[in-house]
Amino acid sequence: MRTPFKTILGATLLLLLLGCGSSGKEQKKEAKVVPERLAEVVFKNMSDVQVKNSLMSACSQSRMRIVPDQFEVLCIRNRLSEDREKMLVTLMNDEYAKNLTDNVKFVMATEGRDVRVIGNAYIQFASPLGVEIDAGVKITRINLLDQASFSMLEALLKQAGATQP
Repeated sequence: MRTPFKTILGATLLLLLLGCGSSGKEQKKEAKVVPERLAEVVFKNMSDVQVKNSLMSACSQSRMRIVPDQFEVLCIRNRLSEDREKMLVTLMNDEYAKNLTDNVKFVMATEGRDVRVIGNAYIQFASPLGVEIDAGVKITRINLLDQASFSMLEALLKQAGATQP
């Protein structure tokens, strides 16, 4: 009776070891999925230039710095309310982080006479790589999934004149 038990136990352990181990090549092939909460809207009968101008205007009215690109608009808020900053600092969980920014990025795609816009809210901050002065800096980006960030994103899109898809 001990022999079948030892055989089963040995086979189980062998399968666990084979199942858990993987080569470095297999690990590199695995894609890292980053959670995000996107807002997708359509601007009816508008050109991409009109949509970009509307998005930049909405961000400007919300006192955000604007970084436009050909098919993107990035809106950055450096000055945060005390409550918002506390929430974001808790989220980033890095006591050495500096230059925290609250960001909203809009990506545009023309579809006939309409423009589809996908928005994403995230924070970005810099952390030192080590204790030495010249150790370097790591830039980290964390997508925001909370309702307050998503509501801010939707409010900017609505202010810019978007309709739901």
